[in-house]
Amino acid sequence: MLAENIRSAKRGKNERNGIHNWHPYYASYAENFVEDMLDYFGANESSIVLDPWMGSGTTALVCQKRGIKSLGIDINPVMVIFSKAKTRQLIDYNLEKIGYDIKEKASTIKLNQDEFLHNEDTLEFVSAEDLNTLNKIQQAIEDVCKQQSSLSDQTLSDTLRAFYVAVLFRCLRDVGKFKKGKNPTWLINESSKVNEIDTYQLFYHYVNAMRKDLEKYFSNMFNVEYAKPSFIEGDSRDMDFPESTADFIITSPPYLTRIDYAVSTKPELLFLGYKQHTDFDRVRRATMGAPVIADKNIVMNEKWGQSICTFLTQVKEHHAKASKSYYLPIFLQYFRDAFDSLHEIKRVLKPNGYACLVVQSSYYKDVEAKLGEMYVEMAQSLHLEAEIIKRDVVKHHLANVNTKSSKYVKNKIYYEDAVLIRKKGKN
Repeated sequence: MLAENIRSAKRGKNERNGIHNWHPYYASYAENFVEDMLDYFGANESSIVLDPWMGSGTTALVCQKRGIKSLGIDINPVMVIFSKAKTRQLIDYNLEKIGYDIKEKASTIKLNQDEFLHNEDTLEFVSAEDLNTLNKIQQAIEDVCKQQSSLSDQTLSDTLRAFYVAVLFRCLRDVGKFKKGKNPTWLINESSKVNEIDTYQLFYHYVNAMRKDLEKYFSNMFNVEYAKPSFIEGDSRDMDFPESTADFIITSPPYLTRIDYAVSTKPELLFLGYKQHTDFDRVRRATMGAPVIADKNIVMNEKWGQSICTFLTQVKEHHAKASKSYYLPIFLQYFRDAFDSLHEIKRVLKPNGYACLVVQSSYYKDVEAKLGEMYVEMAQSLHLEAEIIKRDVVKHHLANVNTKSSKYVKNKIYYEDAVLIRKKGKN
C-alpha cells in the first residue's frame, strides 16, 4: 500500500456506537487507519503489534480481526479493564447466563450500609445506597468468575472479570450524580438527580447489550485464526517488555492539549478503591500530558530538537499570565515524557521495525506547537528514521471549547499527523 492511500485516522459515526460506546474516551483513531497501517507495514499472523498508549484498544481490536498478536499498555487501569472486556474469546462464554448468576448472587449478599469495600471516596459521585448495591455486584463478580475459572480448562478468569467490571462501570455512569461537560474530561455535579433505577436489572441489561456488541463486532470471523491480545497496566516510559519485542507499533500518544485523562475516569478509579489524594493523584500525575505539575525541576534538553526548544523558549518569554510559572513546567514535563517514551519505543522495536504515531498540532496562545515535526525531530535525535507520511486538517479541535483562544490567532488551522518511525538494523 502507498502512503497516500492510507485513510484518515479520524473516527466516523459508526465508530462511536456499539463496542466503541462502552465508555467515555475522547482520544481515539479510526479502525480503517489501523487496517491501512497494518497493510502498509506488511503485518501478518506472525507479527507482534504493540500499542504503548492503548486507551480504548482500537489497535488490538483490529489486530484481533486480522488474527495478529497484539500487546497493549496503558497507565490508567480503567482503560486496561475496558480493553480486556473487548477480547474476542469472551464470545465463547455464555455471558448472559453468567451475568444472570452474578445478578442473582449479588441480590443475596449482605453488606452494611456503610461497608464500602475501601472505596468510600466514590460517594463524591454516587449515593451511599447506590454504592452499596454496586459493591454487592462487584463482590458477586469476583465470586462467580472464580467459580467459572475453576470449572474451565481455559484461564480466562481475569478477562471474564474485566467484562463484568466494565458492565459495572456503565452502571456507575447511569446511577451517578454527575454528567459530562463540553470538555471531555469535565464532570459536572448533579446532586439533585434522583435515581429510580433498579441497578441489578440495569447490570443485567448492559450484560446483554455488551454481549450483543461483542458478537456483532466479531461476527463472520470464524476463518481467522485467533490471536489473544495481551493488556497490561504500565508506563510508556518504562515498558515491561524485553528488548526487540515488537515488529510494529501503532499508537497515539497524548497530545499537547492538557487533556486530563485520569479525571475523565475518576468515578471508576475511585470505585476501584483508588484514594482521592494518594492513588488517584498518583495516576493523574504519572499520566503523560496531564494539566498538573508533577516535577518542577525539568530543564530543556537540546536533544529534544530545535522545534521543541524554540516553542518552549517562546512560552517562557510569553507575556500571558502563568506562561512561565505554570505552562512552561507542564510543557517541559510533556516533552520529557515523550522523549523517554520514544527511547523505550526504540528499545522494544525489533531491528528494522516500524512505528506509527498519530499526533495533533496545537497552540499556546499565538505560539503554534507543530507536534508532528516535533516527534520527527525527537526520533531523529535518537538515531531513528522518522517522517510525516500523512497529514489531515482537523476541523473539530478540543481547543475550540475555549472561545477566548481565538483572540490570539483567528481561524487557527490544526493538523493531525501520522509520524512514521523506523528502527534501523541493530543499534
